Parts: sequence; structure tokens; C-alpha cells
Amino acid sequence: MTKPQNPIFHSIPMRAKVFGWLLVAAGCFFAWVYTVAPGAFFPGVTVESFSERFGLYSTGVRILGSVLGIGIALILNSAALLALMLATRIFIELGDVGVGLVLNGAPDANTWTLIALAAVETYMLLFLVSRIAAGPAR
Repeated sequence: MTKPQNPIFHSIPMRAKVFGWLLVAAGCFFAWVYTVAPGAFFPGVTVESFSERFGLYSTGVRILGSVLGIGIALILNSAALLALMLATRIFIELGDVGVGLVLNGAPDANTWTLIALAAVETYMLLFLVSRIAAGPAR
């Protein structure tokens, strides 16, 4: 009788790895957008007030934190850690949707983009959880 394998050591399936690396690349780009060139991507942003700088820079740092977590999960090839990172990203993105709806009063392009991203991440999270629950491939 073999000892059951710890779920944290289940390998990441290839499609989830590709998705994870796409999130890392997109995250690096958007961290750059928020911290280095926000005026080029957000019309009307002057980055002159402390609150604008703080909001943009803290968003960039939050994105980099997510990129770091996903990168660690990918390097360690841990499906469980990647699933955890996806779950936290989904929570944050849906929170951003809520904030956007309150501030805008209605959905905008950013709202729909975040909903679509959260939906794809939810699919990948469910895929990973089903693979972890099924056990290691033999």
C-alpha cells in the first residue's frame, strides 16, 4: 500500500502552465503601466496628486505580488499553489468589479474585462482542483 501523495506536490498540467505564464507576462506589463506610464494608458490621469500616485503605484505593487506568487507556483510546479493564487486573483478582481461599479455607477469596459478574466481564471481553478482531486497521473 502506498502513502497518498500530498496535493501540494501535484504537477501543473501544461494548459495551466501556459495560462500561468501568460498571467505573469500580462501582470508584468500592467505593473509597468500602473507604475511607469499611467498617463499613456489612462486618459486624464496626471499623476500629480499624492492620492493618484498612491493608488496607481499600490495597484502596480499588488499586481507584482500576484505575479511573484504565480511565478513561484510555476517554478515549484505546484498545482495547489497555482490554484491558491488563482483563487486570490479571482477574489481581488471581483472586488475591483464591485469598486468599479460603485465608482462608475454602471459597468464599463474595465468591468467587463475583469469579469471575463475572473471567469477564465475560475475555469482554470476548477480544472486544477479537479486534477488535484483525481490524484497524480500514473
